[in-house]
Amino acid sequence: MTQGIFDKKVLHGFIAGFGVGVNDLRCEVHNMRMTGSVDTPTHYYRRSIPVDHNAVMSNSAYTLGKIHIPDVHKVGAFLKVCDDDQVHIRQIGNMLSLKCGDNQFSTPTSDYIMSAQTVDRADVAIEEAKKNMWTKLGRAELQVHGTFEMDDARGLDSMTKVAGKDAPVRIHLKDDEMTITAGSRRGARMSREVFVDTPDGTDCETVFGPHIPKLLNLMPAGPTALHMGDKSALVFSNNETDALLILKHQEGVDQ
Repeated sequence: MTQGIFDKKVLHGFIAGFGVGVNDLRCEVHNMRMTGSVDTPTHYYRRSIPVDHNAVMSNSAYTLGKIHIPDVHKVGAFLKVCDDDQVHIRQIGNMLSLKCGDNQFSTPTSDYIMSAQTVDRADVAIEEAKKNMWTKLGRAELQVHGTFEMDDARGLDSMTKVAGKDAPVRIHLKDDEMTITAGSRRGARMSREVFVDTPDGTDCETVFGPHIPKLLNLMPAGPTALHMGDKSALVFSNNETDALLILKHQEGVDQ
């Protein structure tokens, strides 16, 4: 059995906060937190939330282990209709249950979580990248490193509305300035410039699909480390939490 008690709003934001196209979620309860990780064709994302310490201590409802959420949308819908502030989440065998006040939700689950199928392999590459100071992630070379305020790169959803819903998004970094541009080179474009403190000043650019503005909103506010390669991956690591977002260069969208 795995279990923990969480603040309802925090848990709801957590379960719904791994990006478009993520329908299930594998989590681990440990160190008084619950951590979730996904690895998709467009991005890798890891984040965690704390258990409700006071509730856990008074109810002894804390057991280490795995939590498998087979449908994040159904769990999110359940949390929306609950009026209590605390949620007790528990998995026994292949049965997941959530209790919030007088309301209870249960669903069968399994060890097969689509969004986690390549997470373990990605985690190995991430640990190697940390050892080499983020100069390389797998086969991707990362030449530029810096820090910036994540809030400066949030709220860019309007970009794809202006440039088109299928518009590619370019991120160009040069001389302490990150330019995020949505749109093709010969069509309508919208861009934003963000200050990045980069000690080396290397010039590089990489291209992503139109999903990037929404993915950037997943990262928490605050000082954020950046690691980027030319036509390669882009890594964001929050300096105050364990949130880690890796955007994968999208071949075929460079127009």
